[in-house]
Amino acid sequence: MTMRGLDTRSGFTDYLYTSLTNVGIRTFKDDKDLHIGEEFAPELLEAINHSRISIPIFSKDYASSIWCLKELVQMVKHQTNEGQKIMPIFYDVTPSEVRHQIGSFKKALVSHKTKGRYDEKTIAEWKNALTTVADVNGWDLQSMPNRQEGQLAKTITQKVFNELKKAYLVVSNNLVNMDDHVGKIMEQIGAQTSETRIIGIHGMGGIGKTTIAKIIYNQLLEKFEGCCFLSSIREMSERKGIESLQNQLISDILKDKCTDIRNIDDGINTIKARLSNKRVLLLLDDVHEKNHSDALVGERDWFGKGSIIIITTRNKEVLDVLKVDSCYELSGMDHDQSLQLFSKHAFRRDHPLDEYIDQSERAIKIAGGLPLALELMGSLLSCTTEKKKWDFELRKWESDPHKDVQSRLKISYDELEEKEKQKFLDIACLLIGYDKDIVVHFWEFEFHPEYAMDVLENMSLVKIKEDNKVWMHDQLRDLGRQIVCQETNINKQSRVWDREKALDLLKSPKTKKKVEALRLRLDHQHGFTYNDFKSLSRLRFLEVDDSEQTFCVEKMLLQHKGPSSVLPTDVLDSNLLPEVRWLSWHNIHPTFEIANFSVENLTILDLSRSEITHDWKGWSHMKGIKNLKVLNLAHCQCLERTPNFFAHLNLEHLILSGCESLIEIDESICQLKRLIFLDVSNCWNLQRLPKMVRNLDLLTLDISHTSIEEVPDSIGMSKNLKVMKMQNGFENRTNNDACKKMGKVKGMEIADRYNHVTHAHAISGYCLYGRSWEKILGWPGVHALPRFPESLIELVVEELRVDTFPDLSNLANLKVLHLGFGPPNCDGKSYGLLEKRIPWWIGNLSKLESLLLCFFGGTASSIDLSLPPHPPLLLRLPSSLSVLRLSGCDSLGSMDLSNLRKLSDLDICCSAVAKIEGLGCLENLRDFRLRDVVQLAMLPDLSKLNKLRRITVSGCCNLVEIQGELPRFLDELKIGSRDSLQKFPDPFSIMGKTHVYVYVHSGNQVFEYLSGNRLQLSGIKQMQIPNLSNMDGITLLRVESCHNLVEIQGKLPQSLKTLYIESCGNLVEIQGELPQSLETLDIDSCGSLVEIQNELPQSLETLRIKWCGSLQKLPELSSLKRLRWVTIKGLNIQIPDLSNMDGIRYLSVEYCRNLVEIELPQSLEYLNIESCGNLVEIQGELPQSLKTLWIQ
Repeated sequence: MTMRGLDTRSGFTDYLYTSLTNVGIRTFKDDKDLHIGEEFAPELLEAINHSRISIPIFSKDYASSIWCLKELVQMVKHQTNEGQKIMPIFYDVTPSEVRHQIGSFKKALVSHKTKGRYDEKTIAEWKNALTTVADVNGWDLQSMPNRQEGQLAKTITQKVFNELKKAYLVVSNNLVNMDDHVGKIMEQIGAQTSETRIIGIHGMGGIGKTTIAKIIYNQLLEKFEGCCFLSSIREMSERKGIESLQNQLISDILKDKCTDIRNIDDGINTIKARLSNKRVLLLLDDVHEKNHSDALVGERDWFGKGSIIIITTRNKEVLDVLKVDSCYELSGMDHDQSLQLFSKHAFRRDHPLDEYIDQSERAIKIAGGLPLALELMGSLLSCTTEKKKWDFELRKWESDPHKDVQSRLKISYDELEEKEKQKFLDIACLLIGYDKDIVVHFWEFEFHPEYAMDVLENMSLVKIKEDNKVWMHDQLRDLGRQIVCQETNINKQSRVWDREKALDLLKSPKTKKKVEALRLRLDHQHGFTYNDFKSLSRLRFLEVDDSEQTFCVEKMLLQHKGPSSVLPTDVLDSNLLPEVRWLSWHNIHPTFEIANFSVENLTILDLSRSEITHDWKGWSHMKGIKNLKVLNLAHCQCLERTPNFFAHLNLEHLILSGCESLIEIDESICQLKRLIFLDVSNCWNLQRLPKMVRNLDLLTLDISHTSIEEVPDSIGMSKNLKVMKMQNGFENRTNNDACKKMGKVKGMEIADRYNHVTHAHAISGYCLYGRSWEKILGWPGVHALPRFPESLIELVVEELRVDTFPDLSNLANLKVLHLGFGPPNCDGKSYGLLEKRIPWWIGNLSKLESLLLCFFGGTASSIDLSLPPHPPLLLRLPSSLSVLRLSGCDSLGSMDLSNLRKLSDLDICCSAVAKIEGLGCLENLRDFRLRDVVQLAMLPDLSKLNKLRRITVSGCCNLVEIQGELPRFLDELKIGSRDSLQKFPDPFSIMGKTHVYVYVHSGNQVFEYLSGNRLQLSGIKQMQIPNLSNMDGITLLRVESCHNLVEIQGKLPQSLKTLYIESCGNLVEIQGELPQSLETLDIDSCGSLVEIQNELPQSLETLRIKWCGSLQKLPELSSLKRLRWVTIKGLNIQIPDLSNMDGIRYLSVEYCRNLVEIELPQSLEYLNIESCGNLVEIQGELPQSLKTLWIQ
């Protein structure tokens, strides 16, 4: 509330203020003591900026107050920019006086102008604000009879209350940071326009669509005349009908009950008639069918100009039909978000308790980033503090997903047609990770398999990744498998993916007529009969793997050279398995022979990872497979030449990748007119393609990492070619001839999704003409770059051999830019930029997410010293960056990264950098690598970066200090420094965690720690080892060269199995009890060690004590029943009687010059006595078990 205090403060204003606060409305009243000179007091400015409603009370002297006018201007700005609502009250003046600035308002403004303190621009700003607010409907007390101010205060209070009540949707208090998703969707919404826009958010059930939409709705709310949130439209339309939703839509926006809608058409007409002039904000949650959207938002002109409609759905097809302005797919949470959300529900805090870190990691792995699962698991586990119960519940989740999660996910499954359900189950049980096109081939005998895949993708049940692989969320996979498992017993289960269960099923005598898919790994013990397969008449998918390649495979599907009674030769006859369409058959031995192979419907044959050769007799039996579309021979290491392809003219996919012995592809490949995919990558010995392969109409050709030197020109110019990969590692195979061979290579990779140009020293513009390229990747040895099309999203050039930085400022859509400059060529000439600095235009690439600049080659002598000095400061980079890697930027002296809030990966290898600012602002940083930054002396405190997981610092020879503490969630710390590093965070602060690796090498000090495994302390300066009792995962502790170490107390991990203590010259005693888990104790070169106190643990199996000349006696050994190996070397003491220790097998005694006699255990198998010059006698008889005796 703002007013001229002298006019109204003691009367009406106090009534209104009291009335508002009494109903719980937080109200800020402008008091005169908040004015400080010419500036706003912070409290006042904050109140104006954060209020949702402003109430200016206009009185006769209102305009005479400079502060009232300034506050009014600020209110109008926030009304325009933030949607703040202004409700004016005209106390003893009319709206006309305020609007036209007449009467007392004119007089006041003239007075301000006359005094000369304010210019014309400021006066005009005040006038504009007065006019704007006067045009808003408010309350005119002069026009009201009786001027009942108390009653008016109540009326205004009710109006304000109703205005506030309409607003915000309830969002959970347990939210994690959603800024990335919200920010990207808000960018899609963009600035306010006169157009009605529809924004779609889609994703699988439980992924958080509604929560994100609510946050955005709340942010936009104040900018609209009316708003409406229709929740759970799928469910509500089934329960109450679409008409009820139409009724709610109209009522919420008009603030009036609407009960006369008789049917859907009536509702549509009412919406169009009554809302077409209203600028509204709508949130339609869980729209599933076209008829839902048709009845509620059928056309954009149903609503006023500038309206925004947000729709959440699992079915992307709904958004496609509506032709939404933008569509945002919501993916699962990352590791950090998952851990935070789970912790909020399980521990009521943002991170897990230290003792529950392992269990929490298991939980978020099970949930797979699905918020619904994280919330349910966290809430369930919060009810108990017993670790055993946690482990029990987590095992249940791993084997049997929670019913509440499954029921939510099953909604989408239930909406599918029956054929689509079967394909969903195929993917969930068998086909995750396979190429989409190959999966579609599997279904091609059915009606429109591509359409079924589109439906599954639109319903967010599967996702096609960038590499065209089929992906499914783990929770959806588990849902599909659970549905199949509910098909009664294993013999009636349609799909069996568990190899052990499949083996049991095949052995079972029961009928298997419902089985459609089997995934087998043989047990090498059991042969199969004809009847084992006879009842598998519906089998569509069969995968057989014998990774050990034993004889058992011969009994399975094959006839051995000798007579076989195990399996008939016609097991692959179409009469036995008539429906098999996909056969994966791995690890076939070249001696195996197929007697019959007439599975007529076979579409996909996968013989990868087998030892078959080009003359394998099995090829001749496959000529009857006329419908074969996919042949996979990947990693068949014995294949030198491919078979003849004349029998398989329908082949579309041929995969030969990883056949390292392959030297020739049969010429018959040129007859495969339908072939669209050929992969010969990693066939290192393949030097050429058949010449006529250019006549093929390929879409994808991959010849990466082969010895192919020349590709037919016509392939590169093919209109249909989308992907051509030619990354070659010639330097690894041909040494000095590498560059010459690279120079001969002609060709390019052109694609809609992956556009690569590789192994061309230059490329001219004609190659780019008429193509909407998105990616150009892996392009080494280039002398010049053309002007690229603005459609480019990714550009990777590995060895750019130029002397000036190319101008790529036109690539506004670029998201990935990786440029490597100038290694020496074969002739010894160096290429390299004359100016090794980052150009200004990179800061304008507002969509750039990944930037990698690597400068090689060039020497100081090659730099043109006449150039002006380079600016030492890194120019401002795009705030959109999430990956930044810089190497060899010699002119870069300092960096300011404070604007890179989204940065998650930072790698700096630039010798001249002396200062890095803004590191503490990188709240999303996960990986930080600092290499060979020789000018840097100090790193700031990184302890507040809670997402930081890995830190690597190496080769920074002048680094003196790393400030502060380590981030609490750090997983990996590697510090390699010379003697310069004097101060660094205590590495022990994170060593209690699981999944942690720490390596710190500073001067002579070394810390090395691997959680669940080992800890090495070398050269540490402490006099005592810190308390390590909380590091339960440690099994090996090595303490060496710690010259200040005086004692080791009993604060070691209880999980410790091996303890090495070496070259600790001042170590006097080992106190306390050693862990009962200890199996090996090795003490070497600790010359001051006097005593090992207390008994050694009963678990000890190996004891070695060497060169500890001050040791006065050995600890008691007689009770150590598990002791097997004993080594005593360089001690000046007598050895106790060992004759009764029957467990010892190995005994070595060396350089014990005071040793006079020794008694041996009778279990001894190995005895070594060396350089014990005073030893007179080995008492008693030598043990009968002795196998080796060495006395020197």
